[in-house]
Amino acid sequence: MLNIGERIKIVRKEQACISQDEFADLLGMSQSHLSLIESEKSLPGSYLLYRIHGTFKINLNWLLTGNGSIK
Repeated sequence: MLNIGERIKIVRKEQACISQDEFADLLGMSQSHLSLIESEKSLPGSYLLYRIHGTFKINLNWLLTGNGSIK
């Protein structure tokens, strides 16, 4: 099963098709923090998860748990 950092990376690369810089900018965060999250060296906060859900129309249950469909 994918971890949350890997799921966020899937959203960025496969759903949004954008760079870490662009993704981070859209979400109001730094690219370096996003890199830490994607590599599982840091965990995302609830505000960031909600922003990803709202901005990219991602299923929040999938984002949190990996269960269900991505959209």
